[in-house]
Amino acid sequence: MFTVRSCVHVAVDVYDLYLRLVEAGIYFISVDELAKILATSTRSAGRVLSKMYELGLAVRLSKNTYKLIRF
Repeated sequence: MFTVRSCVHVAVDVYDLYLRLVEAGIYFISVDELAKILATSTRSAGRVLSKMYELGLAVRLSKNTYKLIRF
């Protein structure tokens, strides 16, 4: 018996996601909330929010919470 491991890589347009969240009125978001919205793991959601932080689209408030910056 052997296990089969499969992986799927999905590209996310971080800027487009940012715009959609802001248009929906979401300015404070946690990793858990984004994971539910994207139907993904908290690890992947954390990576997305980290990228928003790197791009200057969000400010990190705590380990799991970010504030999206309004332009």
